[in-house]
Amino acid sequence: MFNSRSGPRHAAVLAALVAGLTAGCAHAPIPKYVAPIGPQAQLVMRGAVQPGETYGVYLFQDPLHCTGLQQVGIGIANKDPESTTIRTGLSTAEVFMTKTNRSICRVRWSFEPVAGRKYLVSASSTPNGCKAQILDATDPHKIVREPSSRRRDIGNQLCVPWAQTTTVADAESRMQTATESDLPIGIAPPARSARTAPPVVEDDLADLKRK
Repeated sequence: MFNSRSGPRHAAVLAALVAGLTAGCAHAPIPKYVAPIGPQAQLVMRGAVQPGETYGVYLFQDPLHCTGLQQVGIGIANKDPESTTIRTGLSTAEVFMTKTNRSICRVRWSFEPVAGRKYLVSASSTPNGCKAQILDATDPHKIVREPSSRRRDIGNQLCVPWAQTTTVADAESRMQTATESDLPIGIAPPARSARTAPPVVEDDLADLKRK
């Protein structure tokens, strides 16, 4: 899981986006996402937020360059957005959260949905910001972090160039390789699939199983 702190520098920009959603006439509203006809995947959104906090999930028309924001769903405490269908292929999702102190937190992930599979966008409020991740929930008994996920906002960069990102699966593989290189000769490391992501334990989803 990855954390993002609430940033006052970004707050004004995202506050304007939120105001556009709520005020209507003050700012042009962000268009709603409409899944195209053709191969589709399912997207479920769950948030663990405090009363008075709001979280939103967006997808970009241009997922590579993070442009063309489209609203997928808005959730509050004890009320998540309805599940929807999304296009397959490269997608970039933005999860933002408005805190009770009016600060705003944002996390961006790119991933590659596959037709017929189910993905879960989870968002959680933290004392200093928020955390979000993309999960593959196709098998409800084995929910794992989506291996194709790539973090797109790092530090002050809102859309890190694709060549500078790494998938969760690649990062996990590199960690495993580094661990194996330190093992004493004669001890075989456990076999792992290249596409296997670390399973999500029960504690990770305790606040997300309301529906």
